[in-house]
Amino acid sequence: MKGCRSCNDRNDRECWLERPNSKSVRYDINTPYDMSGDEFAPDGIKREYWLEVSVDAIAPDGFLKPLGQVFNHTYPGPHLQAWWGDQIICSVPSRSFQASDNTQVVHVTNKVPNLGTTIHWHGIRQLNTTQQDGVNGVTQCPIAFGETYTYSFRADQISHTWYHSHYQTQYSDGVAGPLTIYGPSSANWDETFTPIMMQDWVHDNTSIAFKQELGRSIPLADSILLGGTNTFKCDALNSSCCRSCDLSNCKEGTDEAFCCKPDDRCYRPTLLPNGTIIEQKQVGGIFNRTFQEGKRYLLQLINASADAMFIFAIDDHDLLVIAADLVPIKPYKSESLFIAIGQRYQVIVTAKPKKKSKVCQADVKKCNYWIRTRIASGCGNVAQDNEETGIIQYSPNRNARDRPDTEAHTDREGCKDEPMEKLRPIVPWNASDLRNSREDYTFVAAFDDLPTHGAYRWELTDKPLFLNYSSPSILNVDNNGHFHDVYQASVNYTNHAWNGGFVYLVIDGSNIQQIAGKQGVPAAHPIHLHGHDFVILAQVDSAFNGTIPKNQVDNPTRRDTALLYGGGYLALAFKLDNPGVWLVHCHIAWHASSGLALQIIERQDEIIGSIGDLNPTRETCKGWERMGLKFHQEDSGI
Repeated sequence: MKGCRSCNDRNDRECWLERPNSKSVRYDINTPYDMSGDEFAPDGIKREYWLEVSVDAIAPDGFLKPLGQVFNHTYPGPHLQAWWGDQIICSVPSRSFQASDNTQVVHVTNKVPNLGTTIHWHGIRQLNTTQQDGVNGVTQCPIAFGETYTYSFRADQISHTWYHSHYQTQYSDGVAGPLTIYGPSSANWDETFTPIMMQDWVHDNTSIAFKQELGRSIPLADSILLGGTNTFKCDALNSSCCRSCDLSNCKEGTDEAFCCKPDDRCYRPTLLPNGTIIEQKQVGGIFNRTFQEGKRYLLQLINASADAMFIFAIDDHDLLVIAADLVPIKPYKSESLFIAIGQRYQVIVTAKPKKKSKVCQADVKKCNYWIRTRIASGCGNVAQDNEETGIIQYSPNRNARDRPDTEAHTDREGCKDEPMEKLRPIVPWNASDLRNSREDYTFVAAFDDLPTHGAYRWELTDKPLFLNYSSPSILNVDNNGHFHDVYQASVNYTNHAWNGGFVYLVIDGSNIQQIAGKQGVPAAHPIHLHGHDFVILAQVDSAFNGTIPKNQVDNPTRRDTALLYGGGYLALAFKLDNPGVWLVHCHIAWHASSGLALQIIERQDEIIGSIGDLNPTRETCKGWERMGLKFHQEDSGI
């Protein structure tokens, strides 16, 4: 920012920018970044990226997935980075481009002739840019083969998140990557790593798994990835197994994954900086990182699963939790961390083991330590669900090939969010001023009792969401208020004056059996709201009795993704400060594609004025129409 200097270093992460000799110009952890107006975020620069969605045979766990779909021939996709206040511009797919000095560029080509795509910037507020939210059927038509759509939005939040396709179940096939917006932190750290994505992984195309969901069976993933890698234990005679193993060459104590060699059957196309693509043989492997004793490491954690939710831990190390989703919080210490699908946490790990494991008590530096991503009880279905998915080694005394002997130090098993009382934002909100009737804005997560589009489907309203790709809601906002005529599974938040107040959004999953026309067993659902952070007024694992506690309004937990407990309810509230069409949905990929979602129409008469030019959206729809795909749509559209 012009006239300002950085005040952020390892000894003062709370400060970000300040003007010399001026106490009035300072951006730090206490700056109300969530407010409207440029004065609450520093002026940044333009950051420009080019992304491509293509079909590539990939094997991140050493087992060939022939129809992987990825960004820029890599999985996870490129790590996009910006500073607080930057303008991010991203296009998919690409054309020739000449970079300026302050622009980061990747040249790309689209290779998917029979599918569309979109990119959703998970958790990004998109203030007055609802058309950039990246949801086909809601904010745009899908991007057709050979076509370009440019997303442009401001990074007015801080922390890290991820970007992913919102087209069918495409993100679960690999169309996902991390995004970091650098800014102040609520505790000090020395070094950081690239954000760490964790997820369940399906070897077949995930459309097959989704059809299992429509058939009322539970899809089964094959393995767990951490940081985009793992080792699937497969028969070397299987033509899809990308490794051959000679265990006779493994020394005692070495993980057998490190004795396996890549096979010619498998490769990974890698895009070099000069634009050349090479075929790199792959075998999968155990995720590992090296610590230096005494240093403080910032870990950026992301659950990018289709179905699984994890309890994350590092043996013999504490986690200092400093951010939940894109909200900096007052730091708290924990031995483990529950992470639902779509949630993100920033944690600081001090490289000073606690000597709990007997084998390490003599010299902690001579030990390797397991990173664990344990599937929470009842919240995930994976064939090979070994929780030992990563290794921390201490430099320079250990080899990452040495299998850790450390033991898990937590008996935590439950599929349950972090306690609300621990997730206290640094920038406080007070949600006591609620402007709407809770009864009119309570929705039930359940199955419909009638087949819709050929299957029993999950729903939040009186029917499952089922979108028309060719007629997105954003192009229908000037329909004189008759939104039910063109919007499916929608609710209007237009008639409530905001003026700093909040509105209810309550989702009930507790009384399915007692509601006419609803069916199904209680299940936990990670609920994600686009375009806003919400506050949590109640998160209860027992039946909803029609009342909501009043003691959670003074600086309550605030985030963009929270878990609806099986048999319980979730009472949320958010500000009506962002005109647009926004999606709220379960982030289990199979449930979202089934229809467990609704559209929020916010301040309808102000949407077009906040957006401005919709011609790029219309042009994208023309490209989609030219693509001429004619097939029976099974997916809800999101």
